[in-house]
Amino acid sequence: MLIENQKRDGLRILVVGGDPGLAEKVRQCVAQSQPPASVQWLRNAALALARVGGGDIDAVVVDPASTRPGGDDLGDLPERLRGASKRTQTIVVSESRDWTADLRRIVAAGVRHAETSGPRPAAREARKTKIIGLLGAKGGVGATTVALNMAVALGEKCAVVLAEFGAGNDTLALHVRTTAKSAQRPGAALDGLWPVKGIPGLRLALAQDGLSPETAAGALEAMEAEADYLVLDLGSALTPLVKSALPRLDALGLVVDLEILSVECARRVVSAIGQPDLGPRGGIGIVVVNRASLACPIGVDEVQRLVGVPVWGAVPPAGDLCSAAQKARRPVVTFQPESLAAQSLVQVASSFAELT
Repeated sequence: MLIENQKRDGLRILVVGGDPGLAEKVRQCVAQSQPPASVQWLRNAALALARVGGGDIDAVVVDPASTRPGGDDLGDLPERLRGASKRTQTIVVSESRDWTADLRRIVAAGVRHAETSGPRPAAREARKTKIIGLLGAKGGVGATTVALNMAVALGEKCAVVLAEFGAGNDTLALHVRTTAKSAQRPGAALDGLWPVKGIPGLRLALAQDGLSPETAAGALEAMEAEADYLVLDLGSALTPLVKSALPRLDALGLVVDLEILSVECARRVVSAIGQPDLGPRGGIGIVVVNRASLACPIGVDEVQRLVGVPVWGAVPPAGDLCSAAQKARRPVVTFQPESLAAQSLVQVASSFAELT
C-alpha cells in the first residue's frame, strides 16, 4: 500500500510458488501497466510471509501446491499471507476461475490510485460485476458521451470496462485516445481490451464486426471477469444484439433530450422492452441531457410523467465544453472537472452505482 501522500513508481507484486513459469505469466499479464509493475518471485513460503509482512507488497499471486514450506507447516499459506498484511490482495491460483483477470483488475484499480494523493481504499471484497447499459432514446442525444463519462467517473475507484454494443460511425475511439491493446488468452471471446491514455482504471472494448446475439453472452462473461463495473454503450436502436444484452443489465439508463420527439421515442423504447424476457433484470431510469441553452418546451418532471420511469440524473447544457473535450479526445469529467456538466455526469455515475 502507498503511504499517505507518498508516491511510488509502480505496484509491487509477489509471486509465491515453485514454478518459475507462474512468475513469467504474471509478468506477461502486467507487462502493459503504466507505470510498470514490479514482479518478484519466491518459492519459499516462510520468506514470502516475511516479505508480505514488510507492508510494501500490493498483490500476491500464490500457488500453494508448488510452494516450499521453509521449515514451517504452512498448509494454510493463503490465509497466513492475508493475515500478514491486511492491505495486500491475495490471489490463489487454484481457487480462482481466472486468476489473470483478477490480477489485471487489481492492477487497474491500484494504478489508478497511484496517480492520486491520499490513502488507498481498502482491498475490494469479492463481488459480482455490475452491468450498466446506456441507450439513446434516438440518435444524437448523447448516449456515448454519457456512457464514456460515467465509466471514467466509476474508474476513479474501480476497474471498469466500457464496451460498444450499438456503435455506428460515432465510435468510442473518436472520443478518447487509446494505448496498446492488451492481450487475451487464446480462444477468448474478445480480441483484447484497449487501455485509455491517462485513465488507468478504464479499458475499452471497441465495436467488433463479428459480435452477434449468439456470441454476446460469451463476450459479456469475458468482460465481466475483467472489471467491477461493465458499462455498455448500447447506441440508439433496439437491434438483436442490444436486445440480447438487456436481460443481463443491473440498470438501464435511457438517455433522453428535452424535446418532444426524444420523449416520444423514449416512451416507445420503454414499451418495447416491457415484453417478457427482454427487459433488464434491474431498474430502468432516465438520464436527461439538455443540449439547448434556451428555454425547453418540456421540463424534467414532464419527461418522467410521459415516459413512465424515474429520472436518475440530468446534465445541463454544455455544447461548447463538449465540443472542446471531443476535439481534445478527452472525457468531459477530466477535461474540465470543475464544470457543472462534469459534476452532473459524476453525480449520474454515483446514482447508478448506488442503484446497482
